[in-house]
Amino acid sequence: MSDSNNQSTGPDGTIPVNDAITLTRNWRTYLAASQQGFIAQSFSIPIVDFQNILTYNPDAEAVRAYIGLESATDPLSAKLVLVPVVDGQDVLFIDTTTPGGVGGDPNSSNVYDLTNVCPPTCAATGSPLSE
Repeated sequence: MSDSNNQSTGPDGTIPVNDAITLTRNWRTYLAASQQGFIAQSFSIPIVDFQNILTYNPDAEAVRAYIGLESATDPLSAKLVLVPVVDGQDVLFIDTTTPGGVGGDPNSSNVYDLTNVCPPTCAATGSPLSE
């Protein structure tokens, strides 16, 4: 979305704040026009999810976020399911046999979800990205 006239000067992977505000405003406009039950404006993701993804997946090049529902009929029960990606593939299990490995034990999940949808869990306002 950013162009050469509006580059972020933040760390690698960041986008300009104005671009982020435009993206989130576009989402809220879409939600209002669509009259859908899914009203999520954001997700609260605990830092422990990121810490463990980095600890157990040092070779990951990305994290894939899947949208899920705790209840198939309640859009306010939305969750993000976070999965580390290595060589373009979801890594669903932590390899318990080699340090930093992938694959492995089906009892050692590498899928993270301590997320909460906002609203209703957290305030939908209070940031330029949510107004």
